[in-house]
Amino acid sequence: KAWLDINDNDYDKVKTELEAYADWVAKVQHKADPNDIDVRIEPKFTIPDGEPYTGGWCRPQTDGPALRAMAMSKWGMLLKSTGNGDPNSVWEIVKFDMAWVTENWRQDGCDLWEEVRSNDFFFNRMAYIYSLNVAADFGDMLGQDTGAYRTVAEEIKGETQGHWRDGFLYESTNRPYDGAVIHSIATFGEYLFPPSSNEAAATIQVLAKAFCQEYPINQKEISAGKPGLLIGRYPGDSYAGGNPWQLLTAVLGELFYLGGQATYKDIERRGDFSLRYADYKDWISLLRLEETATAVDLAAAQVAAGDAVMTSLWGHVQDAGGRIDEQIDKHTGAQASAEGLTWSYANILHSLHARAAVQTLRESLRTQAV
Repeated sequence: KAWLDINDNDYDKVKTELEAYADWVAKVQHKADPNDIDVRIEPKFTIPDGEPYTGGWCRPQTDGPALRAMAMSKWGMLLKSTGNGDPNSVWEIVKFDMAWVTENWRQDGCDLWEEVRSNDFFFNRMAYIYSLNVAADFGDMLGQDTGAYRTVAEEIKGETQGHWRDGFLYESTNRPYDGAVIHSIATFGEYLFPPSSNEAAATIQVLAKAFCQEYPINQKEISAGKPGLLIGRYPGDSYAGGNPWQLLTAVLGELFYLGGQATYKDIERRGDFSLRYADYKDWISLLRLEETATAVDLAAAQVAAGDAVMTSLWGHVQDAGGRIDEQIDKHTGAQASAEGLTWSYANILHSLHARAAVQTLRESLRTQAV
């Protein structure tokens, strides 16, 4: 998904990587599983043979089938719309993974960080809802019957509404405060709790306070008058020191940009307008907007907040020659843990792509106003 997005779904730019990924998925989907689980919910495979990893790990990883099917659906839709490749063969890949989702989405599994277990992770539920709808869109293009996908997506959506509780969106009952929620809203929020929602703003506010208190580097930079904030996995994290994560900080920046984009799209439709407090109360509180603020003020503040987060992140990675690691030491601000983490690169590039999109929209509105 990230690779398709940052390349604007340009077939020629993504063809090599997506063809290889489709071949990989088709191979690993049907491997014999040595760990006594469905191979589709294995967390890891060895490279290049694609055999399921047999070492100790948190199993099963139940978000896997939906995420693979979603990525393959987007690839299949690109093939269909450009008249390239064989989208029907991609549909077979999607259909096989989605069969697991529709039948087993309530199954117990491991969280995004592969540490705790639940059958009700917010990240997984949001991924299911989004992926089922994307797969349905792909199937519709091919004339397939996809009604079951949308029905299950609505069922999950109804049950996931309950994750809004006590003024924020929680990840799971055994780990309520989690940066995975920020990732979920930014990546999967098209159908529930979108980035522009009051729930998104309220959750940012709760988690920002928690991570500000958690990391001395945040307190130090705030005291020095530096804008922005670094966030991590969850309060009390102890893995590799329990630090801020680059990939989560980047997705927080993206969430602000997506909120700004939604506001600018409202302005494009309606023109500038005064903010009705009941409709925007959590954004008004989070960004400390004046009572007289308008939509233009809100959009500008959302983008500025994203810039503050990304500027803070940049300050801790700029001297590494482009290398982005997994974590930032919570005391010193130096990069730490796994070096050159692919997920970190992907989220930073995706956030910057979102910023470019909102900037283009903002400039278009300014040109129209002249």
